[in-house]
Amino acid sequence: MLLSDQDIRAAMESGDLIINPFNPDSGAIQPASIDLRLNSKLSDFGTNPIVGIAVDPETLDVDNFINSQAQIKDITDTVFLLHPRQFVVGQTLEHISLSDKLGARVEGRSRLARLGVGVHITAPKIDPGFQNYITLEIFNLGPWQIILRANMTICTLLIERLSQPAQVLYSGHFQGTNQPFS
Repeated sequence: MLLSDQDIRAAMESGDLIINPFNPDSGAIQPASIDLRLNSKLSDFGTNPIVGIAVDPETLDVDNFINSQAQIKDITDTVFLLHPRQFVVGQTLEHISLSDKLGARVEGRSRLARLGVGVHITAPKIDPGFQNYITLEIFNLGPWQIILRANMTICTLLIERLSQPAQVLYSGHFQGTNQPFS
């Protein structure tokens, strides 16, 4: 069951959903979702295709690979131009914690989607027990350069109540990072 704005507030009050930082007066809570913002650091792979590198997703250490292939850009005091066909990895400004009673999905926002920008490729699901910043795979399929700014509303989080609490909580590779990547 998708949580409504009232359900989201109740989940935050009970501690089943923790979002930090969060300002309850910011307008981030929508009728059935919460808007999240872009952190100030992006992993930029540039605009030129990388030729001659084949990767095996089954054996790849994703974090090390991204760090070896990308340049970290800090957009705290500037903007980032996302060119057509460009791909960057970012994170939400907000750190999210879900209890054993909740799952979530991260989705793009229509304002960006109508310009050809996606904020995740195929990994929208967030498992119960997740505690981290949400990683965003941001890509531009449109014909325009898109301006990305730190703190801009970049995605929305849909929260779902499980029919029963999960017996096994998320404990994967991306659990528990306290700082956005650098």
